[in-house]
Amino acid sequence: MQPFAAKRPAARLACAALALWSVLAAACGPASADDSAGMPRLQVIAESWYPYSYEEDGVVRGRATETVRKVLARAGFDYDIELYPWPRAYRMAQERKNLLIYAMVKTPAREKIFQFVGQVMEGDKMYFFGNKGREDIKLNSAEDAKAFRIATSQDSAMMAFLHDRDFPEISAVYDIQLGFKQLLYGRVDLVLTSAVNVAAHVRSGDIAPGSVVPYGWALDAEPHMAFSPQTDPAVVARMRQAYESLVQDGGLPVFGSKPYCGMDVLTEGIDEHCGGESVRAVEE
Repeated sequence: MQPFAAKRPAARLACAALALWSVLAAACGPASADDSAGMPRLQVIAESWYPYSYEEDGVVRGRATETVRKVLARAGFDYDIELYPWPRAYRMAQERKNLLIYAMVKTPAREKIFQFVGQVMEGDKMYFFGNKGREDIKLNSAEDAKAFRIATSQDSAMMAFLHDRDFPEISAVYDIQLGFKQLLYGRVDLVLTSAVNVAAHVRSGDIAPGSVVPYGWALDAEPHMAFSPQTDPAVVARMRQAYESLVQDGGLPVFGSKPYCGMDVLTEGIDEHCGGESVRAVEE
């Protein structure tokens, strides 16, 4: 029995070393996509927002989508990606486990709910848009817009902006296209959205070229990707590590707040100015 007893300290040391290695490996996070065994399949969702996330030939594409796909590939996750109207996507992102949503504007209130990973595209600027020729609309600041009826996307950062500042007449729309229809028929005076959004709806034929113009700036927005609150922190950490490594390697840019597509998309054309396939210009 003595030889066996003599081996016990060595065995204990080996077990302790193995346990320490396991703890350190977990703390360091995933080293590569090869160690993805046991990682869940992710549900990835976004809204249709050309040219950032849109469907073409049955595939979800777009500038923000490319960023998300790169990070998912580096992290080694399997995933399914789908587009939903923003209010539905936002609700799903609060209720489901292992769900990643983009492109969601990062705000202090949302940071308390969601687990953010990183910015997925350049910042965007939100303006109060109205029908051309409204000489009664003069906005020197966002506060001046309180005198008017305003439509914006339900559950959006723009909606929170208006609520936080006690705007009296807000029309929350399920799809911003409905906001533009309300504007056309005089049911609202302004739509709070981005120049890219207006240009995209001109491109699709929802808005006549040159008929909708900006009357004043409201806020800047930086779109991110984020996990639902129920998602395992280990999954979030893996994605964050992949994101940071891509930035360090030059695989992703350091996104800033300067808009990728400026106000000139309303006259130059969203595809001509922002890239993408050649389509008719958005001209006045």
